[in-house]
Amino acid sequence: MNMTKIRNLAQATKANLLYQRAEDAWQMGRLRSAFRLFLAAAKAGNADARAVVGQFYDEGVGTSASKDAALYWYRLAYRAGSALAANNLGVIWRERGEVKRALMWFLRALELGDEDANLEIAKLYLDMKSHPEKAVLYLRNACKAKFITEGSKEEARNLLEVTKKGGFSSRSGVRGTSRTL
Repeated sequence: MNMTKIRNLAQATKANLLYQRAEDAWQMGRLRSAFRLFLAAAKAGNADARAVVGQFYDEGVGTSASKDAALYWYRLAYRAGSALAANNLGVIWRERGEVKRALMWFLRALELGDEDANLEIAKLYLDMKSHPEKAVLYLRNACKAKFITEGSKEEARNLLEVTKKGGFSSRSGVRGTSRTL
């Protein structure tokens, strides 16, 4: 084994140990310690830690809330293949009123296998009111999805029923929230 591979392996081991210590601290309610350890693991290259750091910044857990910092860490986690991070990027952009950006991130989450993103995409189309047929398509996809939370599937069924009756308005409370690990 060459020296570069040995260093990379050592770095990955260190990052994984930091991540495990961070999880332990989080479970014990030591949120500031958990945040610092997750941050160290993320900086050491642990992809899962990057998503958690994004979540902590997003929700202000163990640190001050910062949507900009959350965006940064969620992007890094997305680049490592995190569908959850892509979804949460979509939520932040939707909250900021950046519908096209939000849609782009929800579509990326869907591409990475996050079937809950079907619901989020449908909500965007329902809010826009310009493409109700697209909203219905994504709601149906959510209802048929195998790997979706039960809450998302139920919400999709309810929204589909409301759209069939023609009773939807953008004030119906279709905003979603960031999901956690």
